[in-house]
Amino acid sequence: MFKDKYASDVRSSNLAWNERETKAVDRLTAMGLSDQLGAALFRFKYGSDAAAGKRAIHLLAHKAKCSLKVELSYATKLAVACVKEWTLDNCIHCNGTGLILNGARYDKCVKCKGSGVKCHSDAERALAAGLPTENFAKNHGKKFDQVMTCMMGSIAATGGKVSALMKDAA
Repeated sequence: MFKDKYASDVRSSNLAWNERETKAVDRLTAMGLSDQLGAALFRFKYGSDAAAGKRAIHLLAHKAKCSLKVELSYATKLAVACVKEWTLDNCIHCNGTGLILNGARYDKCVKCKGSGVKCHSDAERALAAGLPTENFAKNHGKKFDQVMTCMMGSIAATGGKVSALMKDAA
């Protein structure tokens, strides 16, 4: 899977290029040529790069400010919550497997419905954004969803661009 290879690539000390096979340098270059926000998000989540996380929040906040026509401080709060939700996506009850051990057999996790992905509550989103938990869905939910959609679009664009570049390299 690309994200596993990317996680190892960003820590690689061997960035030698070889025209006969795809190497770490090819994947890193493809990521660098893709969407800036998506690349920063990938580097933060899979490369454990805190500076990339700050850059991703900055880029997402500016996109949100322009598209939602809100103050930068508010857009930054929503961006922080979105990035946290995307980064911390494993269900804590099943540890992201989608299965819970029940005696001698495994059952589908009831918290994530077997997906392995954490279902964040409005209260968790409000706390991550530093906003009041009361009426988060009513006052901020729609804007949060718009920022999340923007972020997911950048992630998808990055994945598409990297895939296309990797096909060209092969």
